[in-house]
Amino acid sequence: MKFAYKVLKNRNKSELKETPVINPTIGTSAGKVSFILVAKSTLGFRESAAIVKVAQDTNCTVEIASGKKSGSSKSILSLVNLGIIADKSLVLTIKGERREDAFRIISKIINGNTETENN
Repeated sequence: MKFAYKVLKNRNKSELKETPVINPTIGTSAGKVSFILVAKSTLGFRESAAIVKVAQDTNCTVEIASGKKSGSSKSILSLVNLGIIADKSLVLTIKGERREDAFRIISKIINGNTETENN
């Protein structure tokens, strides 16, 4: 990150205006979308199990990263071991065809509502 900043810092202002900045991790390319969220409650076993169930129901893969740790919807314990508490930021990455539905339900879970709706 520091190296990229130094390269941009040394460019002329005209070069910066002509060069578009593209972030490949944000967007819906290849069925994958990433979001930055702030947790409003603790992510424990119940919430992790609900996220895994939503991922299975929507046929999506969910990855959550917090700090240097990351967890996947393939394992409840990997999500619990992230140690997500209230007011902690995290990156939520969802891959799959029904990623919008999965995001809507998972964001409710992260915000403290553990009752998921079945589609």
